[in-house]
Amino acid sequence: MNEYLVILIFIVWYILAMVISENLGKKKKLGVEWSFFICIMLSPAIGYLITRLSPNTKS
Repeated sequence: MNEYLVILIFIVWYILAMVISENLGKKKKLGVEWSFFICIMLSPAIGYLITRLSPNTKS
């Protein structure tokens, strides 16, 4: 049971990181790749805040 919980947490973590980086990262100067990297390494919640607070692109 413990292994399944770890796998489930990883899958949810990965999906949240992808959603945040794709939806917010492409509109920000930080970019999709860095947004995803921050979400994976720290947490999706911290990655969301960092991505949200980064400046917008100039287009």
